[in-house]
Amino acid sequence: MQERPNPLKAAVTDGRLHIGIWCSLASALTTEVVAGSGAGWLLIDGEHSPNDLRSVMAQLQVLGGFACEGVVRLPSDDPNLIKQAMDIGARSLMIPNVRSADQARTIVAAMSYAPLGFRGFSVGHRANAFGRIAGYHANARKQQLLAVQIECDTGVANAAEIAAVDGVDVLFVGPGDLSTNMGAMGNPGAEHVQQAISSVRQAAAKAGKASGILAPAKADADRYIADGFTMVAVGSDLGLLARGSDALIASFNH
Repeated sequence: MQERPNPLKAAVTDGRLHIGIWCSLASALTTEVVAGSGAGWLLIDGEHSPNDLRSVMAQLQVLGGFACEGVVRLPSDDPNLIKQAMDIGARSLMIPNVRSADQARTIVAAMSYAPLGFRGFSVGHRANAFGRIAGYHANARKQQLLAVQIECDTGVANAAEIAAVDGVDVLFVGPGDLSTNMGAMGNPGAEHVQQAISSVRQAAAKAGKASGILAPAKADADRYIADGFTMVAVGSDLGLLARGSDALIASFNH
């Protein structure tokens, strides 16, 4: 038995656009609904959503029936959380608020078996189909993807060094946190924030790495795509439900 290729990693490595949707409702059912949309990847959010290890696993199980890649955002860079998430089948990870190259290197090491890192060894788990994937441990890194989030001034300043770390695949801008940390809460369109976002994309490109961003407003998404971002999230299950229900009720309230 062979591990299924990672379509998101293939796309960003080749510089191809891959459109995604955030999944924040912590429900395997809603994630299954969204997966049928044709999105290339879905973000299972473990930072700002009520997900736990079991609910993340249930959503990864659902995604096994679709061509889209499940990306798991952890609440921190804790190596124990990384180990647990990877063992239940999360091979594409997003880590928030990465600020330095040293931090990025430690994250990569936490994802890697010795001698490249210190990921704990387990003979059989969901990631290797309970021991059925031949050569999984020796080849695990090949299908893994790491997107590190740049969300503060320090991360922006160190973006080039972070991008140069072997094992980092994507610099992913978090515009909400970045704008807040740059004194422009709720206004990622502020000129100095946009300059910072552009500098992160340029740093990634110079290192031969991909860049990504969350852009739920279509005009913003179109602009970022035109600028060269390739891992772009264009909405969320929560946002689609809230705005869709708002619009429905408003259509009857004349």
